[in-house]
Amino acid sequence: MRKRLLVLLATLTVLMTVAVAAQAQEDDASIEGKGYIWAKGSGVAILDGRGRVQMAIDGDVVIYDYAGDAVVKIGAVPEEEPDGAAARLQEVSPTTTYTFDNFRGRMQVVGSDFRIEAEGDMKFRGRGEGTVELDGRGWWKTLRNRGTWEGTVLRFGRADVLES
Repeated sequence: MRKRLLVLLATLTVLMTVAVAAQAQEDDASIEGKGYIWAKGSGVAILDGRGRVQMAIDGDVVIYDYAGDAVVKIGAVPEEEPDGAAARLQEVSPTTTYTFDNFRGRMQVVGSDFRIEAEGDMKFRGRGEGTVELDGRGWWKTLRNRGTWEGTVLRFGRADVLES
């Protein structure tokens, strides 16, 4: 009888520990991904990391190149092209801070340590590793998770997935 009671108590302890851990994970807005992020929405997106990010946006963007090795390409959409088809990407002269106000078009950032702060209507995809903060209305997904923007912080990737 004593062994059964000990087994029962041990089982309850394990179940309570799992429940507490699951609740803590649910309350944490951090999601682990496998090096890929896709998102579409309206609001604010802040991406810190390394790798490649491709974005289409109608809004404001600031890019900080902390390592000094980022390659930034942009393609602004002419007013007469509502679908954005004519936005061919061209490399921007290297600098440590890129600022695009009222930008409508596509861009690509490749580097080993950068930050992108974007506000407006956007869709983007990234490959590499880093952190993404999303606030506004929209959706996001990694290879294994998905959700809505609403003040979400996502961590994705590992150092070995950097691709230039």
